[in-house]
Amino acid sequence: MLHEFRSPEVLLKPPSIKTHYILPSDKSEIDRLNLQNQLLTREVCDGKLVFAPMELEHGDEVLESGTGTGIWVLSLAEATPPTISLTGIDINTRLFRPEVPSNVSFLQRSVTNLPDEWTERFKLVNQRLLIGGLTRKEWEKGLQEIHRVLVPGGWVQCLEPCIPLKTDIGPHTERMFEVLRKLLSNNGLVHNIVEVLGRRLPRMGFVNVQTHTVSLSAHSNGDEFSHRTLMEWFFVALKPGMLATKLLSSEEEFEKLMQSMLKEWDDSPKVAWSWSVVYAQKREKDTRAHKFCIYM
Repeated sequence: MLHEFRSPEVLLKPPSIKTHYILPSDKSEIDRLNLQNQLLTREVCDGKLVFAPMELEHGDEVLESGTGTGIWVLSLAEATPPTISLTGIDINTRLFRPEVPSNVSFLQRSVTNLPDEWTERFKLVNQRLLIGGLTRKEWEKGLQEIHRVLVPGGWVQCLEPCIPLKTDIGPHTERMFEVLRKLLSNNGLVHNIVEVLGRRLPRMGFVNVQTHTVSLSAHSNGDEFSHRTLMEWFFVALKPGMLATKLLSSEEEFEKLMQSMLKEWDDSPKVAWSWSVVYAQKREKDTRAHKFCIYM
């Protein structure tokens, strides 16, 4: 299916949107996010872009919150006809692609404040890796907004890492994850968001709540980009935040801790970190007829 391409319409929302995001927004982060999407889609989501048990149909609309580079939206655009409308929102526009297909829009928005006219508009809302961007109150408001903008019977799917309270790998790994949890906590972020989603979604009116969890090895396997590489890049990207908040005193302390942690990973046969997709459905109110299904 051919798509026309155009420059994205970026809706700037004044005043500037406050963010608690603890990762950078530069060229290296664009590369990391795109490779991360590729690996997690393949390894965690079984190669599926739409993990929720649903089918997209002509005329449906899809929203991605925290779209980042928009790689998930653009990948879905390649897999579906242009009669499906795809919207990606993010508080930071610097990662957006310069040209997009005609059925794709990228807007500067926060999931906590979606337009009134979006009520019951989207068949699917996708959200990935906002553990580093939303406070507990923002998660609560964001889930309320997602519920509002979903059509009856629509689905939300969230992919997030599982941050362990204890790793049983070694003292340096324990120290690094302790610093990570403190960094999240100091910014009002939720380190156990997978558990929180599993509890909160049913209370907010969602049904058919499911969690799909995959554990990926962090051993070095010789590939140019693997889960091990992803984890290394993740901690390196967090270094400025760890230093700025004085959780680590210097770059030298960070580098020493990082290298000691990676050695523990090499020496441990069980080193692995888990990722979860939590998905849920907005309760049906009526049944739509004459559906033409697009199998993905």
